This record gives sequence, C-alpha cells and structure tokens, in this order.
Amino acid sequence: MVKQYECTPHSKRIATVDSIRGFALCGIIFANLMSFFGFYSLGYQQIHALPFMDRATLFVIDWLVEGKFYTIFAILFGAGFTLLFSKHNNGGFAAYWRKRMRFLLCIGLCHMMVIWHGDILVLYSLVALTLPWFIRLPDHRLLAAILLLLTAPLVIHALATLTNDAVIWSYLKSQATHFKASFGYAGITLLEMRTSNSPIDVFIANLYSTISRPMSYFISGRPFQVLGQFVLGIYLAKKFVHCASLKRSVSQQTTLMLIISGLILNLVYATIKAKTGSPISFNQIGLIQGFCYHLGAILLALGYMSVLVKLFNYNQGRIAGWLSVLGRMSLSMYLMQTMLCVMLFYGYGLALMNTLPFYLIPIFGIGILGIQVTFGKWWLHFCRQGPAEMIWRKVL
Repeated sequence: MVKQYECTPHSKRIATVDSIRGFALCGIIFANLMSFFGFYSLGYQQIHALPFMDRATLFVIDWLVEGKFYTIFAILFGAGFTLLFSKHNNGGFAAYWRKRMRFLLCIGLCHMMVIWHGDILVLYSLVALTLPWFIRLPDHRLLAAILLLLTAPLVIHALATLTNDAVIWSYLKSQATHFKASFGYAGITLLEMRTSNSPIDVFIANLYSTISRPMSYFISGRPFQVLGQFVLGIYLAKKFVHCASLKRSVSQQTTLMLIISGLILNLVYATIKAKTGSPISFNQIGLIQGFCYHLGAILLALGYMSVLVKLFNYNQGRIAGWLSVLGRMSLSMYLMQTMLCVMLFYGYGLALMNTLPFYLIPIFGIGILGIQVTFGKWWLHFCRQGPAEMIWRKVL
C-alpha cells in the first residue's frame, strides 16, 4: 500500500472548489502564453498584419479567457481565506495569516525576478495582508466594500483620461529605463533580452519589469480590483461554501444572465482591443473598453463558476478529477506552468518566443496542462499536497 505523507486530509477538502481552482489554472496558462509567444512585444501595425488565424485566436482568448480566469482564482483565494479562518478562529489568526502572506511574497519575488516578470503572487500576497480587516464584517458592509473596490479601477481610469494626466504614472518606467541603461542595455529591447541565451540578460529584463510593473498596476487600479475579488470570495464563501458543500447554488436563470451579459461585455472589450491593439487606452473608447473589461470579467467569471458548480454537483466525472488534481496543487502548478514556458520560449531554453504563429497557443496550452495533470496524478499518488504546498506548510 502506498504511503501518503502528512498533509491536509483530502476528506476535509471541498472537491468542487479544487476542481474550479484547477479550471482557473487552465485559463491562466492560455492567457500567459500570449505573453510567452511575444504578443506584447508587437506594435500596432504588426498586430494588424498578423494572419487571420492568429488574430482570431487572440480575439477568442481576449473574449473568453483574459481576465476571467484570474478573477476566478482571486475569488477562490478569498474563499480559501474564509475557510482557513473558520478552522483557526482564534485571536492569533491574523498574525498567522500575515506570516503566510509574507512567505508567499518571498516566493513571488523570487518567481518574478528569477523566472518570469509576469508573476501575480507578489500582488496577491501584498493585497491579501488586508483580508483580516474584512472577515468579520456583516454582509451589507462586505457588499459595500466589494462595490467600492471593484469600482475604483474605473474611477482611476476615468480621472487619468479626463485630466489627460496619465504621464504622472511614468516615473517608475523612467527609473526602470535608467536602470536598464546603467547595466549597458540601452537601445536593447526587452524582447531581445528575453530571447538571449544568457540568463543574466533575462534576469536584468525581469528586474526592469519588476521596477516598472507597479506603475501599470496603479494606473489600471489592479490592486483594488484584486482586493475586491478577494472580498467577493469571502462573501460567496459565507453564503454558499458552508451550505452543504456548495449544493446550494444560484438559479439557472441567474447563471444564464451572468453568462450572456459577460459574453456581450467581453465581446465589446475584445473588439476594441483588436482594433487598437492595446488592453487599455486613455480616451473615450478606452473608458468603454475598461468598463466592459472590469464588469464583464466579473460577470463571466461568476457565470463560469456557477456552471461548473452545477456540472460537478451533478457528476464528479473524469474531467472534474483532472481539474481537481490541478486545484489541489495550485501553487505548485502555477509555478510549474511558468517554468515550463520559460524553458520553451526564453533564449536559454528552446528560444521559441516570437517564432511561432499565435494559433498554436491552444496546442501548447493543452500540452502543458496534459503534462501537469500526468505529473500531478503521479505526485498525489504519494502525497496529498504539491511540493510547493508542502514546503509552505513545513515553513509555517
């Protein structure tokens, strides 16, 4: 009989939550592959010169994937916080949680600077430090906080547009450019650095992005958006997760409304992005784009989650099992995704960045997920947690 090392007992986990978390990871890899394929290194003319199949693939990802799966992941992060609070409801929980987030911050900083500049763990860990402030709020105050936080990015976008003062956010970018030049990389593009066969070049490129990334976060209101999604997860966990393990869910009519409204709003967002080549613009069209993105991502993410809850409650089949494998090892799988992509696309790996047509993104995404599910099933045969989760648990 195979020995399973001490971890969080599987019986205490909620299978549906694990499966939805795994579903979120599936979407995250497709969104991240846009970056690894080199989309964000292209200019306006280059994007519009892409073949039809490439543009169609990118359009579908913008419409159905981008922003939606990170939203699901953030909502589940907040829900997971709530479940952990319910198991450790004592006076020392806030200190315990913040210790966990500080360790996650260390993982994120290493991931961002050494492996991939597009890390999300740093932002998550910093924002999540505030979650103990929200856990004891009554429902009406939670809803008010959610509305305020999710509206904040739109207000910031509108102010930057109406005042025509987006340049106030450029300070960090200028400092990052100065940093790059001081290391002898003036005039060398980030694409050239990331496709270099020297890990040092990639490391400097990552540091450049680490300096300038907060600017893009602030101008897009991303910290408020993420915190709002966390708090939404707290609210939903209180309402649904403790009710017979998610057996109580929203009505079919509500689910259909979430899906349809989310699809329409995200269709507008994807159409504008296809025309402008940019996910954010500081003009009237950009305001419409931002509104459709922020609201559409929330609605479609909730619609996806509602559909999955109904499907998994009806039948916990093979696909739910595969997704659960990913969800039970979510931190390990997230880090594994970027490490695989770095070795495939960066210069010190196979150097595939900016060499492949974008219509291959689904094939690469499915292939990476297949590798992860196979590895995850093998690993969970011996242990109930992923390697990163085990280290996290031992440290804390």
